[in-house]
Amino acid sequence: MLTVMLGGAPGVGKTTVAGRLLELAHDGPRLVQWVDVDALWLHQPWRVDERMRTMVQANLRAVAGNASQAQVDILLITWVFQSAEIHRLVTGLLPAGTTTVSVQLRADHDTWIRRFEADPMRPGVNDFYQGRYAAAQGTPVDHVVETDGLTPMDVARQVAALIGLAEQGESVAHRPGPARHRM
Repeated sequence: MLTVMLGGAPGVGKTTVAGRLLELAHDGPRLVQWVDVDALWLHQPWRVDERMRTMVQANLRAVAGNASQAQVDILLITWVFQSAEIHRLVTGLLPAGTTTVSVQLRADHDTWIRRFEADPMRPGVNDFYQGRYAAAQGTPVDHVVETDGLTPMDVARQVAALIGLAEQGESVAHRPGPARHRM
């Protein structure tokens, strides 16, 4: 199973691109499963503590294990992935022998603010989200896709080519180190 960690700042377009990737996989031969880690965090009252961290990790471990058992070809995980430590955490929850690749969606600051503020479900841009934007933009990853001026389907096609989902694409294995591919 190839696990694709699709990251980027909050509001950059990860959820939309993941949906488009599923559309691209619809008639293809490869089975793709998508899990959004933010959805695993949905609980009320809102808190971040050891109990909630344990729950999210157990949920992600179970989804990845079940995907592997079901012989899913590509497990797509979306999350901000605002640090290399978060990548390591997720990788440690995956079944043994899982191949991983990290792809970060990036946008210039003005583009990001427009996208973030266009979502009526989001609060306004504040210091917390500014920090997440900066951290996500600076996280070392295997591949970077610059999204400025592209449609979500254009971005999805680029990601599909990187992960071997596209007809002409080649599979990508995790390579240690800060190798980057800019689109």
